[in-house]
This record gives sequence, structure tokens and C-alpha cells, in this order.
Amino acid sequence: MKNPTTSSLVRWLDGVAILASLLLLLSLSLDIITRRSYLLSPGVAELQLIVCMIFMMDFIVQAMAARNPTRYFWRNIILLLVSIPYLNMLTWGGVELPKGLYIFLKCLPMVRGCVGVYKLVGLVARSRVSTIMWSYIALIILLTYLSALLFYSYEEVVNGAVKNFGTALWWAGLNVTTVGAPLFATTPIGKILTVLLPGLGMVLFPLLTVYVTHLVQRTAGR
Repeated sequence: MKNPTTSSLVRWLDGVAILASLLLLLSLSLDIITRRSYLLSPGVAELQLIVCMIFMMDFIVQAMAARNPTRYFWRNIILLLVSIPYLNMLTWGGVELPKGLYIFLKCLPMVRGCVGVYKLVGLVARSRVSTIMWSYIALIILLTYLSALLFYSYEEVVNGAVKNFGTALWWAGLNVTTVGAPLFATTPIGKILTVLLPGLGMVLFPLLTVYVTHLVQRTAGR
């Protein structure tokens, strides 16, 4: 049985991690969309470090409070790996990173940020069915949005067809719905995303359709 103090700490840190996730997504989004440089601004870099520390602390406390800490650690190790502030540590060490790797590392904590948003959806949903449905919707939206951010980060300078973030978001939306966008990637990451997005869309949209149909049938049967 969990200690009440430990349970309170877990819930409190979970809430802080959710707020940190929203702050991270907002700050990095603004930095990527508004700056003409792929480098993080000093303020956002410091904020990312603080948020990553919160994520790591939340992971450690969750592991310690779990019935089987070792099992929790290995089952959720990806959450820990994407929470480590690699970019900040390499910057402190004076390591100069190539543009592609720099963009990847600065966007990596956003994966953990999406988990926070996913948890928030679970908290506000009122039933198990609606939780699953809204979780799928949130997952599709976040997947589309993050893909657009990555695509824009890598393609914005070298691809003349990517004039602004709106173009990247349009590209991501058409690809995740498997319609296909008449815009061709020029970077390796952009090409990988062009292949992955339709595949993920073909997996997620049928699952969402099943839950929407189930919800409609339940509502009609009342």
C-alpha cells in the first residue's frame, strides 16, 4: 500500500509535469516558428533545461512509488531517455553540433511533452470510451503538429516550397490523412516523415473510427 505522502507527491509532480509539458510545447513552437535560426534562443534553452529536470524528477518519483520499481523503469525507459537535456549538456561541454543533430536534440523533449498532454486528455475525459476516443484524437493532432514542426525546421531554409509554418502544417495534415501533399521533401528527415506519416495515419484513423462508431451506438441505444 502506498504511503499517503508519497501518493500526494506523485500526484503533485504529475500535475507539474503536465504544466511543464504545455509550457515546453508552447515555447519551442514559438521559437521554431518565429526565429529565422535553427539555434534555440538562450531563454528557451534555459526553460528547456528546467522542464527536462522536472520530467526526470517526475520519472524517478513515479518509479520509486511503483509496486515494482525495476519493472517500471524498464517499461518506461524511453520516457527517461527523451527527458534528458542532451542539448544543454553538449552546449556546456562546448560541443558544436551539425544542424540536423541540433534540431533533433532540441525537439526530442517534445516527445515527453506530448505524453503530458496525453495525460491531460485522460484527466478531463469523463468515461473510458471517451478517454480512448479523445486520446486518439489528441495523438493524431500532436503527431501532425510535431511532424509539421520537424519538417519546417529541416526544410525551411533549403526547400523553397516551404514558405512558412502554415505550409508545413498543410503538408503534415494532407500526409497524415493519406491524401498526399504536392510538396516534395529535400532533406533526409523530411523524406522519412513523408513516408512515416501516411503509414501512421492509416493505423490511427481506422482505430479512431471504431471508437467513434462504438460511442454513437452506445448513445443511440440509450
